Amino acid sequence: MNFAVFCDFDGTVTTRDIGYNLFHHFSQGKNDELLPDWKSGRISTRECLRLEASMVKATPQEIYAFLQQFEIDKGFKDFVKFCDNNHMPLLITSDGLDFYIKFILKKYDLSHLNFLSNIGYLENGGITVEFPHKNIHCTRCGICKGELIEQFRMNSKDKYKTIFVGDGYSDICATQQTDIIFAKKDLEQYCLKKNIHYYAYETFYDVKRQILELGNVTNKE
Repeated sequence: MNFAVFCDFDGTVTTRDIGYNLFHHFSQGKNDELLPDWKSGRISTRECLRLEASMVKATPQEIYAFLQQFEIDKGFKDFVKFCDNNHMPLLITSDGLDFYIKFILKKYDLSHLNFLSNIGYLENGGITVEFPHKNIHCTRCGICKGELIEQFRMNSKDKYKTIFVGDGYSDICATQQTDIIFAKKDLEQYCLKKNIHYYAYETFYDVKRQILELGNVTNKE
């Protein structure tokens, strides 16, 4: 049985959470007032993103200039190659916005990677958001990663053991559906609190090393 990998983007593929930093910078920190209600589930991701986006006053040029500073995990490009060499499907699943994901992937010559996310439009001196993905049951997420994994398993002709790599509260639903969890930061604390088995990691080099130990794959170039 082969593995299929799903991974978060903000703070996972990237070293820092782009969405949070973007909204924090262009709202002069006002978005921080929303985070306790979002983390507790009192407001959904969709509500939170709409409110955060309404706080942004910036031109596309200012926003893209701000995005230049962000970097990806030092082991991610090697991990992408590792997945390709072992015919392991890799899908980035993000509850963030597509425009900065596309920007970062292009910056690192990774535009070929598949991802699913919410949509952000840079218009009228700010950002507006849309949520094209229709969750079936989840009311918490903009795009529910748990439902994505469940749908993949139901629609796949081949049998895969699913892996999820993440770091935050937007990844919680994935823990209910995936076979193997790699967690750090807030997601690790959630797994500890809920007594969910996970593998700790710092970079994608750690994820690759653990997958090799789990078997069925090789480190071939």
